[in-house]
Amino acid sequence: MSCASCTSIPGIRVNLVRAGEIAVAAEAMLRREHRGRRTVYRREWSIGVGATRVDVAAINGRIIGCEIKSARDNFGRLSAQVELYSAVLDMAMLAVEGSAAAERAAHLLPSWWGIWLARSTEGGAVLDVVREPGLNPAPDPLSIAQLLWRDEAYAVLHRRNLSAGLRKATRWRLWGVLAEQLPLPELQCEVREAIKARPEW
Repeated sequence: MSCASCTSIPGIRVNLVRAGEIAVAAEAMLRREHRGRRTVYRREWSIGVGATRVDVAAINGRIIGCEIKSARDNFGRLSAQVELYSAVLDMAMLAVEGSAAAERAAHLLPSWWGIWLARSTEGGAVLDVVREPGLNPAPDPLSIAQLLWRDEAYAVLHRRNLSAGLRKATRWRLWGVLAEQLPLPELQCEVREAIKARPEW
């Protein structure tokens, strides 16, 4: 007999962890780590102008994201996801199932990425920290600006007296001006605050 949550090896029954269970565990871990801070949590958060989605994100004084790979997933898209995540996140983690996959990930990920190892328990997925995350050494200003909606981008520019001639500009033009005119720390702060202020978040 086999089932969706296990795989058969002669004489051995190995439980697999579903990606959804890992997402629950990842958000729970982030909530524990950021308890007491004003933090917005999102699942499947679109970044890179829709090029990819962060499986679990936490936004407070930093933007933190977690990519999830269950045993059913492969690493075929990981390099592209890492590039997009690394453009905007302050801290990033990969939550992966299986020690072999975690070891492989350690050779594929930038050194500042954290690695969480997922395992199955009766109460659901549990995450063990294999490698602690560090701070992103090279975020991309334009990619960070692209996290803003058009009206948010214009509002930032207007508040800073940088909006002359831009009332009808495209979001791409506004993003470009923000990336060019604002120092990176100020841009990051503006983006985080705008995201946290979104009424439906």
